[in-house]
Amino acid sequence: MKRYLGLVIAAVVLGGSMQTSADKAISITVRPAVATVHGSARLTVIVARDEKNRALVWEVDGPNYYRSSSTELAGAAAPRSYFFTVRDLPAGEFEVRAKIRRNDRTEAMDRSRILVVGGPG
Repeated sequence: MKRYLGLVIAAVVLGGSMQTSADKAISITVRPAVATVHGSARLTVIVARDEKNRALVWEVDGPNYYRSSSTELAGAAAPRSYFFTVRDLPAGEFEVRAKIRRNDRTEAMDRSRILVVGGPG
């Protein structure tokens, strides 16, 4: 019974968080949230379909490390999911940002963080 209750609670929590992400213009998830030095992280960006969407920009910003990229979006016809990998991360804490630029000059942004541990010490 406890196991069943745990599964139900997990489904409700995960289902609720998925719905919240779907309601946002953009959301970013970083896995793992804690990585080892020189490791990799996967960025998953979910973009709500909108005719005004024209560009997606993502950034990883921290001490002695910066990486970014952008891609054009074809409005409502663009895919909802985008996946990026950052490699060879140095030790430190990094802010991860994803931003949508729209044709009406508005923007939507979401943020996350990644902690990279290890290295000389």
